[in-house]
Amino acid sequence: MNQTDFFAKWRELHGNAEIKGIVKAWLKISFASAKFVSALRLTPNLLTLLGIVFAIAMAVNPLSLWAIPLLVLSLYADGIDGSVAIYQNRESRFGAVLDSVADRISEALWFYVAYRIGAPAWIVLLTYVTASTQEYARARLGGLGISEVGVVTPAERPVRASFIFIALVAYAIGFNLVTPVMAVLAALQLFSFYLVGRWAHNCLRNNFSA
Repeated sequence: MNQTDFFAKWRELHGNAEIKGIVKAWLKISFASAKFVSALRLTPNLLTLLGIVFAIAMAVNPLSLWAIPLLVLSLYADGIDGSVAIYQNRESRFGAVLDSVADRISEALWFYVAYRIGAPAWIVLLTYVTASTQEYARARLGGLGISEVGVVTPAERPVRASFIFIALVAYAIGFNLVTPVMAVLAALQLFSFYLVGRWAHNCLRNNFSA
């Protein structure tokens, strides 16, 4: 599969979403990663499970420098599994469900680490619950036949990981920034939840109104 075919298949699976800007840049990285991973004969579902394994290892070592690369590996493994499935022509409903469940487990472990390095529990819980509800809303819309990506919010999964990454790096070099960093993420996540909720409301009104 070449890059053009890969982009076309991705658009088909994501409601003909536009491929431009940061999305296009990420898909180029994903395509190159999918080629490399496929050469190693790793399957999409194995990558999904590896994402959880890296997140578990991160949670077991929350105060260690190892938490930083383990976070990156967790996000990377579970971030390219869908692209690998496209590249290997292995898309499946089971894989989609596994990926969704793995995302929520991994994120719970990421946020647990943020709590362990000093983030207030209420901020961690607020952010995680809001993020999970946002993704659940998208999944339910998909179950109703609405496959469009809809709106790309300022607090998508890579952004959540990036904020925790910043907090971990600051902690590693002796700066206690986890509370303000997680507070900003919480605010972004609440706004993102509003954007997805508004989009979901409009979709339901337009698609199912009498």
